[in-house]
Amino acid sequence: MKNFIVLSIYEGHMASACIMINGEVIAAAHEERFSRIKCDVGFPFEAIKYCISQTGINFSEIDKVVLSNLDFNKNGIANLMFKRPAMYSINDWLQENKLYWYENLIKKKNIDSYFKLMGGKKRIKNHYYDFSSINFNHSQEQCKKNFNEIRKNTVFRLLGIKKSKIEFLPHYFLHHYHAYYSGFNRNVNKTIILHQEGDGGKYNSGISIPTNNGLKWISGNNNSDVGRLYQWVTLILGMKPYHHEYKIMGLAPFANSFEKNKTYEIFRKIFKLNKKKLLIEYANKPDDLYFSIKELIEGHRFDGIAGGLQECVEKILNDWVNLVIKIKKRNIICFGGGVAMNVKANGILARNSKVKDFFVPLSPGDETNVFGGGYLATEDFFKKNNENPNVISPLHSVYLGPEFNNQEVEKSIRKNKALKNFYVYENISNDKIAKILSKGNVLGRFVGRSEFGQRALGNRSIIACTNIKNIVDKINSQIKYRDFWMPFCPTILDKESKKILENEKNISSKYMTMSFSVKLKYINDLLGGIHIGDKTARPQILTKEDNPIFYDLITKVKKYTGIGAIINTSFNLHGEPIVGHPDDAISTLIRSNLDGLIINNFLITRLKIN
Repeated sequence: MKNFIVLSIYEGHMASACIMINGEVIAAAHEERFSRIKCDVGFPFEAIKYCISQTGINFSEIDKVVLSNLDFNKNGIANLMFKRPAMYSINDWLQENKLYWYENLIKKKNIDSYFKLMGGKKRIKNHYYDFSSINFNHSQEQCKKNFNEIRKNTVFRLLGIKKSKIEFLPHYFLHHYHAYYSGFNRNVNKTIILHQEGDGGKYNSGISIPTNNGLKWISGNNNSDVGRLYQWVTLILGMKPYHHEYKIMGLAPFANSFEKNKTYEIFRKIFKLNKKKLLIEYANKPDDLYFSIKELIEGHRFDGIAGGLQECVEKILNDWVNLVIKIKKRNIICFGGGVAMNVKANGILARNSKVKDFFVPLSPGDETNVFGGGYLATEDFFKKNNENPNVISPLHSVYLGPEFNNQEVEKSIRKNKALKNFYVYENISNDKIAKILSKGNVLGRFVGRSEFGQRALGNRSIIACTNIKNIVDKINSQIKYRDFWMPFCPTILDKESKKILENEKNISSKYMTMSFSVKLKYINDLLGGIHIGDKTARPQILTKEDNPIFYDLITKVKKYTGIGAIINTSFNLHGEPIVGHPDDAISTLIRSNLDGLIINNFLITRLKIN
């Protein structure tokens, strides 16, 4: 069987690209790491060029180009034109609801002028698409057809790939392919795949099962909106949709039971379980998810709103899993889609006594649909060649992005004149770095290939020891500028995690995708890496095979602190993407109060070290 090469592209929120050969991910990257626009939207040209550069092939050798087929109707196209999820401010979101959605959904005026209302100054000029053929006076379906042709033209014009090789794949189903094929625990008789998201086009919720002939779709609907509810409550609480949903999750444990329960009762009445279709759906659908919900929870405390929503989501998801297990007799759960980013809910699902094993893949939101697209196309290729698709390789590494050699790093150091007030050391050992960390210093780490996804997993991270008094306050006030209630996460050595975490089932947590209770004995040791409200941690449980150099560093930290764990948060300043280039890393060091920067074999510090 010849090699099958797939280029997979995602253009929506967190635009990204990846390249696969026979189902193995060779390279993957977010466009934001190149454009420096957080949550960038649109054609990920720079990410594509990077992915191809890692293969040694040219564009003509690609067998298939797949794109996630979001519902690019009039509003969807405008979404891309304005880079709406990336570029809208909180005020823009409020204006959109006031000028457009309120008139359409509440007053029923059927206003079809989103472009005129919100376009103008908001339209982004640096697009790779030629939108000139889009006529917003055409029907939704015609606009979608026209834009899909524009997308094909863009691939052909920029990459020279024949249009006959381009295929649009169902967005919602790609979550299932990513969740199943990227994991190691594949069992065609016991596994069931679930997804829940804000907007998946045809379905924002669904169920599938694996077979020896690929994944089989079971059921789906577009009538649950759990993810979109989180989005609009985020705005109601004065935070930015597509960016700050996680803050609700972090705030929830601080709610007292009275305020939480008051709001929970409102949210819980919105949803029900459809026992026939095995899906969550509306019991009482609001007219819209901003104004109607805002009215329902008017006068409720902000922390009670967060706590009530979180509890509602946890309980409805848990009820859903119980129903699916009861009817389908499958107890290994793979969970994908944006709602699977809710680590608190994931922790509850993992602890469910009816669940044998629970898997949430790397960064299960829309950006990893590039993996799902590649897996689906590869599955189809394998089936055509009479090969069992279950032999497709799982995701062996998350470190799929760019890396820079020491010469490139040294060039960045030498050209930055602001570093004249810093100290630069070369060939500093992990033991020395561990000793520096143990003294309460906070360091950026820029080493090897960057990790893919929304979580920093060691190579583009800010790190510190977990047991240092006031270390969280230091990181928040001097570097990250995060809300006080937001916890930092730990990376824990696998051999240490069993004694630190309540994880009786030994659930895999390689990607910071679920929370665990921390055993009472180790709370003070792990204090900088736990949620102070409920004493849980959202860990990266690290094996030596996953990242040998990072593993060795934490082992050395344990030598000085007695604790096989460190704080690990994303290497960026508030509102910026994770650093992508050595220049970004050095700039972040200079503009923050980081104590130092590990960048390949170099260590840059503010103060001289002994």
